[in-house]
Amino acid sequence: MDNNKKYYAVIGDPVAHSRSPELYAPMFSRYGINAEFLRICVTAGELGDIRNTVKREKLSGFAVTMPHKKAILPYLDAVSAPAQKAGAVNIVSVEDGRLCGHNTDGAGLVNALREAGTELNARSAVVLGGGGAGSAAKAALEEEGCAVQCVSRIHTKTGRAFPIEDAIFSFEVTSALISEADILINATPLGMKNGPVFSDLSFVSLLKPDCTVLDMVYRCDRGTALLKTAASRGLNTVSGERMLYHQGVLAFKLWTGLDYED
Repeated sequence: MDNNKKYYAVIGDPVAHSRSPELYAPMFSRYGINAEFLRICVTAGELGDIRNTVKREKLSGFAVTMPHKKAILPYLDAVSAPAQKAGAVNIVSVEDGRLCGHNTDGAGLVNALREAGTELNARSAVVLGGGGAGSAAKAALEEEGCAVQCVSRIHTKTGRAFPIEDAIFSFEVTSALISEADILINATPLGMKNGPVFSDLSFVSLLKPDCTVLDMVYRCDRGTALLKTAASRGLNTVSGERMLYHQGVLAFKLWTGLDYED
């Protein structure tokens, strides 16, 4: 490795789909930072060895993606207040050998919604998914004065997990929440390129005409099926690309201390 170069990475499983290298490379280049961004596949069984991975790869920081945003918490030396509130970490800075966890997902989501002209205060939101990204979205939206409800897959005592669509349609109260939502957030991986998709998008018909739909999924061709369906009904839609960008700008500052501007 080049001793004069800084190394950053995204860790997760899978990780080949991640656009983080494409996002950060121009940022580093613009400010003349000699840095390389890696994709490192880390399985659940390997996560406990993250400190050795950081040393081996000489990382100055790394992004955390599914399924480790919650699971990584016990392996960190410090966790920021927003990350503590969300119960999830998506960015780690390496400071004098200490691993410091942060969460820029929530603020990135808020900034993407504001960019799209969506009012947050005193509005209601439904978040699909109960993982790290969903938890961050809930915490950030509540901080902005939004009432938030999360809908997660149904898990039985035998460990079987039913699709999230079952959770939406199985309970009358959930359908009512969907129909009253001002904002709908997809924080599940459904819709990722070459991955599983929503088996039933008819719940979109329950949404109000002025509802904003944000899909965190970003690695797909010409928009996700969820966003296409929402747009066909005239709803305001926000792609995961914009959330990715905004959280990335915040992460860049955490790593470098610099305010990135287009």
